[in-house]
Amino acid sequence: MAGTAPPLPFDAARFAALMAGFDIGNASEAEAMNKGRAMRRMAAAAGLRLVDALERADVKQALDAQLQPIREDSQELKDAFAKIAELAKTLADERESGARQARAIEAQLQQAQAKTAELSAALERQQDRVLELTNQLADADYLPIDPDTGSDYGLVNGGLVTAVILIAAALLATAIVETVK
Repeated sequence: MAGTAPPLPFDAARFAALMAGFDIGNASEAEAMNKGRAMRRMAAAAGLRLVDALERADVKQALDAQLQPIREDSQELKDAFAKIAELAKTLADERESGARQARAIEAQLQQAQAKTAELSAALERQQDRVLELTNQLADADYLPIDPDTGSDYGLVNGGLVTAVILIAAALLATAIVETVK
């Protein structure tokens, strides 16, 4: 079984010359028909339909050079271009609005990060101060502690003191977190 032959290369300049001879400017009907048939055969040999050949960029360029067509703008085309311009302006406005919003959000984020860092530093200072006071309280000589047993005679409960300090630290941390919000 014989395979199909590959399509022939398409000569856009030759196609445009045939189209010029086929156009209504040719006074000879027979010659114009022969040129039309030649265009059809040329497109078929290249594996193209006539409409596909006419839409190729190289053919359009060759036709423009050969025939110098007069193009007129239709109202639909003018309306389409006006709509495109309107949509492009709307898109540009939306893009600028989005960029402004992004910059505002970025500034708010930076402020929030700065405030968080500031509050974190304040919390760390408060935690250090609580730890320092806890250590001073534990090392204080004025607590009534029995040197033999280490008992506090029930006057100062170490667990109670620790609980009070932890509650104070938790309240302070909660206040700082609420301030950030």
